Amino acid sequence: MARKIPINEPDSAARPAASGPDRAEFRVIDKRHFTDPDDVAPSDSADDKPRYPSFVEELQARVVETERRFEQRRRQVDEEIARLRARLEADFSRRVEHDRAGVVLPLLEVLDNLERTLVSAAAGATHESLVQGVRMTADLFRGRLKGLGVEPITALDRAFDPNVSQAVGTVEVSDPALDGIVVEELQRGYTIADQLLRPGQVRVGKLS
Repeated sequence: MARKIPINEPDSAARPAASGPDRAEFRVIDKRHFTDPDDVAPSDSADDKPRYPSFVEELQARVVETERRFEQRRRQVDEEIARLRARLEADFSRRVEHDRAGVVLPLLEVLDNLERTLVSAAAGATHESLVQGVRMTADLFRGRLKGLGVEPITALDRAFDPNVSQAVGTVEVSDPALDGIVVEELQRGYTIADQLLRPGQVRVGKLS
């Protein structure tokens, strides 16, 4: 008797899909994330920067270096000017002090004479000696002023000159030759180095 060999039924997974209306729909859903190329913002890549020929870049580098050197030199010049200004101001201050001493020193001798005259007056000196002492002091003072370039203005008995004198009044005169002439000097005027230092105060004759 022949032996029956069992035949295995095919696996359901290996069975072909059913056809017809009962066939299941097979769809693939791709859940991988992709970036939309349209949504990508342009990046500042090296390719976006302007590129220049090598000689242009070299010229630009030279310009930058020249500007740097110019700015450095400008700061150096400003510092040198500041130091020079400070030195000039210091020299000017010393010169002013020196000139001031040169003006005051000759006047001290005049003050010495005046103090000696006061001492003589307190000691009972005669009128004549006092007058002589004051006269000598005045002469000394005039000499010191002249050494500084100060000169008195001669206005008395001369035609009135408004450039160097100031008329503070008039005096009636009967002589026509005295009309417009300085007949009285109340305060003497002075010049220094041919420049008016102080105008004189005078009275001028007026024909009555």
